[in-house]
Amino acid sequence: MDDKKWEKWAALGGVLFVVLNVIGSIAMGSPPASDDPNEKILNWFVDKESGIKLALFLGGVSVIMLLWWFGSLWRRMATAEGGRHRLSVVALAGLVGSGVAWMTSAAIQAAVAFRSADLGEAAGFFYMLSITMMTVAGFFVATHLLAINALAIRTKMFAAWTAYLGLLAAAGFVVSTLGALSESGAFMVIGMISFLVWALWIIVVSLHMWRTADA
Repeated sequence: MDDKKWEKWAALGGVLFVVLNVIGSIAMGSPPASDDPNEKILNWFVDKESGIKLALFLGGVSVIMLLWWFGSLWRRMATAEGGRHRLSVVALAGLVGSGVAWMTSAAIQAAVAFRSADLGEAAGFFYMLSITMMTVAGFFVATHLLAINALAIRTKMFAAWTAYLGLLAAAGFVVSTLGALSESGAFMVIGMISFLVWALWIIVVSLHMWRTADA
């Protein structure tokens, strides 16, 4: 298989990332808000134990898909930067940092699901810990998106409206990080909406990469 075909198939990694995470989210059901009482949080861990574990596994596979996808996007960014790799390095660092924080959050939730009977009211603490890790991931995702879409606007790497969609997702993630200062469930909702906008952006960019792989 030649390099252009590899790039074309790698573009599907972004779509698979979105699909796997949608399945994982459905399996987990509606998560409690960060400011919900401990009893409600514990009941969610008990009721959705299998779904939480499945979401961790699918999330791990989706990270592989996303890194494969970013490998092709990296090449496009490096070309657009003339080989200087400034923003492409920032985008990679943001993606890796977000992946580590996000998988840590998912691992904490899965561990609590495994041992929910032993934790009791402590489940609320560990749930808040996982949400805080998601907040940390938001900083990194925003950095990742800002680097890619700033380059796209400057070099016309892809359509301007696509770049603005990515910047909208980045802004949402930045706002969601205010959850580090508050237990309000509103910031969780903002983070979820931002993830959906990011997912849409990934699909749009993936389709662009697929269509232009032979260019």
